[in-house]
Amino acid sequence: MPFGYDSGFDVATLETLIQAGVTSAQKTAGADLTFQVTVSSVGTNVVVRFEGSLDGIAYFNIDASGSDTTITANGTYGYFLQAPVEYVRVRLVSLSGGTPSVATKLGCM
Repeated sequence: MPFGYDSGFDVATLETLIQAGVTSAQKTAGADLTFQVTVSSVGTNVVVRFEGSLDGIAYFNIDASGSDTTITANGTYGYFLQAPVEYVRVRLVSLSGGTPSVATKLGCM
């Protein structure tokens, strides 16, 4: 059964990214998604994109504005997205300065 179907709320940990790339995809129930992103050792900034897919092959930006998210300081940040998709992942688009790591947890209802 996909993540988010069997209970009121599920949480999964995605891989920590230390260079540009993507996490593995997580199959979800879609709809209400919360991404908790923890950034450490950031120099100038990191840019992340929250991606979704209907088929697990072709991915697109699921932010309502279609924008990537720039984070400029260490800390934990939350992003709530309503995205009726079956698969989600996080892309580290770019990093500037430092040796940052981007750790993400996903919550789905």
